[in-house]
Amino acid sequence: MPDSTWNPPTGPPNGAPLRPAEARRELTEALDAALARDRELRAELVALATARVQARDRLAAASDEAAESRTLGKRALTRSNQSARDGQRAHAAKLTAAARVFAMRLRDARAQVASLERQLATQAERAQRAEAALSENVGRLQAVAAARLPALSGRRAARAEREIDEVVAAISAPADHQVAMAAEAARTAADEAQLAGPGGEVEVAPVTDDELESEVDLEGADEVLDELRAELGLGSVPDPVDAPSPAGGQAAGSDPAAAHGGTEATPGSATAPGSGTPRGTATPDGDAAPPVPAARR
Repeated sequence: MPDSTWNPPTGPPNGAPLRPAEARRELTEALDAALARDRELRAELVALATARVQARDRLAAASDEAAESRTLGKRALTRSNQSARDGQRAHAAKLTAAARVFAMRLRDARAQVASLERQLATQAERAQRAEAALSENVGRLQAVAAARLPALSGRRAARAEREIDEVVAAISAPADHQVAMAAEAARTAADEAQLAGPGGEVEVAPVTDDELESEVDLEGADEVLDELRAELGLGSVPDPVDAPSPAGGQAAGSDPAAAHGGTEATPGSATAPGSGTPRGTATPDGDAAPPVPAARR
């Protein structure tokens, strides 16, 4: 397969007179090489056009992911801050953990956006080089023709000149139409794939405890969290999961049921001493336990 290093002959070998048969052979080889090089370059341009459409689609998706993760992260931080103010430390810790996951997703989406932008720039440079190589390919063939046609005469020269003119016209044609067709085919395929997928608006499911535990790569998320806190004007606050509980040293974020006789306590409720029954709910004999105000911080 010829490539950009193809260097066709343009002068007589060793300065000796060139025989017509040799000139005809070199012209034929040059025509074949020019056509093969043209096919190679146009295939590269078509592949690049398809790749650029796909990269742009992924870039749009990554940008949407970054924006969505930023919004959800800010929402989780805002709710965590409010829960901490209300004394709901376990709930605040869980929301902070969720915000950290969204911060990680934001970090990863940003990295993907940057990578895709670099990829698109590289593809654009490759396309420019391929376009330039198409013109160079035409010039090389014309140089061989100028050097070898004078060695032919009569009908052989006329026939060779017609063949060269036909090939030059073919390889001089712009590749714009082929590139546009490839891009349109890629966009159509992407649209069909989107239609074949789940319809309607995509909903973001709540972050579960299992999902939080499965997230092992949280490095760098705290920097994004601090950035989001600064944008919200919350400042840097202690992580509720690391702060001791004023009720007896229990770490926030630990199982609240273990601290209340195995009965899970909802945020904002308290348990009647010695009963295991949340205040404000019915006791087994039908009486309602009086509610206890939330502890002031």
